[in-house]
Amino acid sequence: MSGTSQQTCLACGAPMRPFISQISDDRYGCPGTYAILECTRCGHMTTTPPLTEADLPALYSNYYPRREIDFTALEAEARQAERPNAGLRRWFAGTDNQGHYMARPGDKVLDIGCGSCLSLLEMRSMGVECWGVEADPNVKAIADRYGLTVHIGNIYDVPFPDVKFDLIVLNQVIEHVPDPKAMLTAVKSRLAPGGRVALAFPNNGSFHRKMWKERWINWHIPYHQTHFNKASFSRIAADTGYNVQSVRTITPNLWSVLQLRVAREQKKEGVASAAWSGDAAASAKPSLARKIRNVLASRSVRAAGMLIGIGNRFIDAMGKGDSLLVVLTPSNR
Repeated sequence: MSGTSQQTCLACGAPMRPFISQISDDRYGCPGTYAILECTRCGHMTTTPPLTEADLPALYSNYYPRREIDFTALEAEARQAERPNAGLRRWFAGTDNQGHYMARPGDKVLDIGCGSCLSLLEMRSMGVECWGVEADPNVKAIADRYGLTVHIGNIYDVPFPDVKFDLIVLNQVIEHVPDPKAMLTAVKSRLAPGGRVALAFPNNGSFHRKMWKERWINWHIPYHQTHFNKASFSRIAADTGYNVQSVRTITPNLWSVLQLRVAREQKKEGVASAAWSGDAAASAKPSLARKIRNVLASRSVRAAGMLIGIGNRFIDAMGKGDSLLVVLTPSNR
């Protein structure tokens, strides 16, 4: 296909070569096929053909699962941040791969790509002043319901122009944007003195990516435009005027569960996955035999969950986790 033509690596400038020749949306059924290119030097990867900023609102509005919002579930999830030992629970579950947990009471925090607004609800309960930016128009209903300050659009609109932020968060966002360097440059101008940028995004150098190859769930085509590793992102950060303050890998246990669920599915272009969109047949009233099997399965699932958690924390400690969490500070140059 035409998208496999050679390009230049965003991170180091070396030539790109085909890595996956044909791949499509295996979550939500967006039609079309794409390719993934790999840098011949640093291993940085990109999806081709690329999207533009103008493509994003329609893509997310039509295919991302926010058109029907379960407010009860959202509120229940937000309350988890206030539970005893919430930080320890997040660590074991691998859900501490979110930059907004670094916020301190009284901080001014901007969450770019705030999605369901869960992060904003959690930060508000933490005593943090928070703002959000989101491309998906469906999110306006969530912001209006909870009185949250969210700009529907992008950072290039210069939302909240009179505010400088102590922390700017991009949770699983930078891999979605068509031009990561432009995003990092725009973000830097919004920081207060001493401010930080926290980014979480999939790690193309992870154990799971190498194990699952083309079936890795974090290719997430076409929504993920750029596929970073630690070295390639560090180069891009330096090029845009940042120092890397810290970096670590974190693997959400849920990602591993979903990976196992989808590994056996037969992917079809333009067809949503039952693992991501839900299976209507599962809502039928179960028989007694099914109920017994469900009880046994739930016990085995809990045991498997413990093993997955232990395995993921070991992989993370080796620096091979599925998500990178990077904290940047502006350099002096």
